Amino acid sequence: RPKVAKVGYMDIASNFVLMGWTAFGGPAAHVGLFQKVFVERLGWMSADVFTELFAVCQCMPGPSSTQMSFALGTTKKGVTGGLLSGILFQYPGAMMMTVLGLTAHHWASEEVIADNEWLAGLVGGLSAAGVALVASAAVGLWNKACGKPDVKALAGFCCVVLLYFSAELIAPSDRDGRKAMWIFPVLIIIGGLFTYFWRGPIEEGTGGAAAAAAEDDSIEHFGVGKIFGGILILIVAIVFVASFVLSNVFDYKDHEYVHWFSAFWRTGTVIWGGGQVVLPLLENEVVETGYVERTVFFAGLALAQAMPGPLFNFAAFLGAAAGWKAIATVPAGIAGAGVCWLGLFGPGIILIFGILPFWGTFRTNAVYKRALPGLNAAAVGLLMASLVQMAAAVREVNTKPEGPIPKEASTCIGLIAFWAVHWLKIPNDLVTKLQAPLVVVVSGAAGVLAGVIRMK
Repeated sequence: RPKVAKVGYMDIASNFVLMGWTAFGGPAAHVGLFQKVFVERLGWMSADVFTELFAVCQCMPGPSSTQMSFALGTTKKGVTGGLLSGILFQYPGAMMMTVLGLTAHHWASEEVIADNEWLAGLVGGLSAAGVALVASAAVGLWNKACGKPDVKALAGFCCVVLLYFSAELIAPSDRDGRKAMWIFPVLIIIGGLFTYFWRGPIEEGTGGAAAAAAEDDSIEHFGVGKIFGGILILIVAIVFVASFVLSNVFDYKDHEYVHWFSAFWRTGTVIWGGGQVVLPLLENEVVETGYVERTVFFAGLALAQAMPGPLFNFAAFLGAAAGWKAIATVPAGIAGAGVCWLGLFGPGIILIFGILPFWGTFRTNAVYKRALPGLNAAAVGLLMASLVQMAAAVREVNTKPEGPIPKEASTCIGLIAFWAVHWLKIPNDLVTKLQAPLVVVVSGAAGVLAGVIRMK
């Protein structure tokens, strides 16, 4: 077995401070970057342990690449190492999205868009690019997680069932679509149970491989102890229940931060499958409730996918935009960004610290691995459904000639953006790394052109 490198705090800081500014491309690209740097180049851990750690993150709600960023530091230098690696990976994107959210009312609100054709085109182009990037992620995850017929059928089932309930999730003003949020965790659980019982016991030999991985010296720390880990898991559950209670007890007026935190914590606690799966829940929580306008939401979504770091940094944009809309001061927007960012990231980050000490015990247990293919397939089905919902919503927002945003032009921009980000292969490492943000920028520019020349 290859010798595992010794890692200090300076090693963690020097690697993650750079990644925080250069990790473009979404969660799959982030995990691939971690594997290439920390497994292949630096030898922090073996490939078997890295894969197993990633599977643990996939089994939990929350952003998997974010959880991996905290877990990698934790396994080397404990809780302080995990906090160092995780924060350095998140903060660049969070800061940039906060600034963009604070200024969104100047360029992405419906009133401003109606008075400026070039802004209408910009928002239409950015929104189309956002949908294209989600479509690319959905196809990529489908190809990766749904290779066998049984999980393909499962993903399709989850997609259709969620779309059946989408009339509840994207609700009219007189109906609370959040009453149907139960369908997300239920479908994830059904997916895990399906492969657990359908496929039966894992073949002989898997346990031996797991046992060998358990003896690997890649893991130097598991973070906190089991008792404190259990307390952390319990805290996530208690705050999840409290988020429903607080939203009903306090009126939105004068208690905006409570409602924002509750909405984002609820969402962060019940999502599996990465950043894209969270989008329909966030849309329901912040657009249908009036916290932000729909045009602001979709413009911010495209920008979030052009930023380094996790897509969940979209929470900082939405919090800043909601804070400005409600209170109209910069401090309120910054506070809103912090509250919403903490609400969406908090459950997943706390859970990874809570689960790691137990992982040291159950990592040789093959039971959870039987459910993993179903969990992943269900998450892909939810992502496919969210793609359909988002595409329909963007078409609805792009209402020209009734409204200012070019409708057919933005649809064409979206199709070209999907081709450019998913099928266009350029033999240049730097361009490939920046391909997603470049597609967003070009799509925005194409949208401006469509608005200026008044395309339909």
